[in-house]
Amino acid sequence: AAGTMADPISAAGIGAGLMSYNRQNWMWDSNLRQKREYQGQAMNIKRFELYREDVRDLADLTISKMDNYLLINILLLGFCVKIFTEGRPHPGSSPSWLHWLYAATNAGALLYFMLSVWLAMHAC
Repeated sequence: AAGTMADPISAAGIGAGLMSYNRQNWMWDSNLRQKREYQGQAMNIKRFELYREDVRDLADLTISKMDNYLLINILLLGFCVKIFTEGRPHPGSSPSWLHWLYAATNAGALLYFMLSVWLAMHAC
């Protein structure tokens, strides 16, 4: 009868020993699991911050390109006006078809540059 009572007690002692050993490992693992989870969340936050920064950089790139286009096209528009006023062919020294060709090409260039300036101003 004594042997039958000692078996559950010894089994309980062994179980308690194993439980405390496993509890220590479990606590260590749970601490590492929590750190890993927090690190994963921090990495996801950093990743989406980088996505937002990429979108900002692309928007800034578009704006800076439009600013450059605006500057150059305003200069070209000024050149077209200068050619229209001071660079026209003299009426007596060249045929009339050259005057019409000059006026048509310069007017087309003027309109395209005005359109380009307008689009560059409204692209931002």
